[in-house]
Amino acid sequence: MRRVLATMACLVAAITVGGCSGGSTPQSAQSGVDTGAGTQSTTTATTPAAKTADPPTAFDAEAGVPLPTGAFSTNVGGSITTKFLTLRDRTAYIVAPTGMTAVDVLTGKQQWVAPIEGKPGDPNNQSGPFVNTTGPRPPVVTDKLAVAAVPVKVPEQGTTPGYIALTVLAADVTTGKKAWQTDTKIVSSDEYADASDAITKVVGVTDKAVIASYDKNGGYPGASGEHITVALDPATGKTLWTHQEYSGGSVHGDTLVGIDYTTISSYKVQAGALDIATGQQKWVAESSRSLAFVASNPALVVLDQNDNNHGDAFLLFLDPATGTEKAKLVGPESVFGSAPDYGDCYYDQQSVLICSSDGVLTGYDAATAQKLWSLPDKTANRVAPGVLVAWHGVLYGDTQGGKPIALDAKTGKDLSTEVGVEPYWVSKYAAIGVGEDGRTPMAYPVKK
Repeated sequence: MRRVLATMACLVAAITVGGCSGGSTPQSAQSGVDTGAGTQSTTTATTPAAKTADPPTAFDAEAGVPLPTGAFSTNVGGSITTKFLTLRDRTAYIVAPTGMTAVDVLTGKQQWVAPIEGKPGDPNNQSGPFVNTTGPRPPVVTDKLAVAAVPVKVPEQGTTPGYIALTVLAADVTTGKKAWQTDTKIVSSDEYADASDAITKVVGVTDKAVIASYDKNGGYPGASGEHITVALDPATGKTLWTHQEYSGGSVHGDTLVGIDYTTISSYKVQAGALDIATGQQKWVAESSRSLAFVASNPALVVLDQNDNNHGDAFLLFLDPATGTEKAKLVGPESVFGSAPDYGDCYYDQQSVLICSSDGVLTGYDAATAQKLWSLPDKTANRVAPGVLVAWHGVLYGDTQGGKPIALDAKTGKDLSTEVGVEPYWVSKYAAIGVGEDGRTPMAYPVKK
């Protein structure tokens, strides 16, 4: 079980262009991104027949296919620290400082690459010897578009200083042909500001808007840092609106909920909702010491919240239409003024939110916050497993003995002890995890 905390990461190379050959032995991946716009792979091999299961309960550990090394970062223990990959069916969409790539996970072959115009704002973020949890977040993929957000450095023009831009790239999900690229200037009081330690992400894509954000912390309590959220037309990339000092968190129909940093001077932040089409404010919630958004069912806003007075942790469920509190779950208490997180939560993309907090693993109805089950269960002589990912009604993780296991997300009951691998991503075609070397991304085809 590769879950050892460490401060030093394994060296992670840049995103591959030529893809990787199949087989169970990891192969070296090339670095760099092709400069052709929407360039498809020239591979002519016949697409192999693939076994599928929805949801799968076992994967073929002997048929692993190495993927581009820029898909994620790991620490020396082999645990993933930062993800740059989205898995959709049999395709992995990977973001890098210079572009976005699509790879067939069953063959390891590149399908296309869509480069970003401009100089990377933080070119070394996804490589280097140390663990770095900042950088671009995985692309958002729909039936039509794959959309990624990265920082770009715009050079100076004469006496006009250069600046950092939040760059959003949208490409055709099938061909990789660039649909549009939009650059939004990051307003900073520092003329020498860079994008190191910044987080860029696509918050959501709807038929009305593409929402993206740029966040860089101020470096000390009370410092606001740099935060901006932008809404773009999904067809053209035209800017619909921007909000400074606001970080988009989750999309709920026509409502965007995010963190409002305008109260940072009082060491507090608050959740606020905006209309996606216009950017107009809908509601604000009571301020708190800190907030983080939990991906879950759009029926509820889920927040990992720290109390103002003592820093105790809570999981908060809000009505996205009004901001009204629907449920509040108590997490760890602060120790000597520290501010712990509630824990780690995993949404199964259907109906269940599974959260691990203070050694207790609990499943909740993602639309109502109703408790469904909990582990450990002393009466049944059952302990809580470690959790890696949840998908389509199944929770995947490992036992206390380090063996892969799958649980029924709705009941918490053991479903399979023949999973074969420890997955961090799952689809009906494959699972993606870390190879035996503790650093190589590997895709394992569905067995059953």
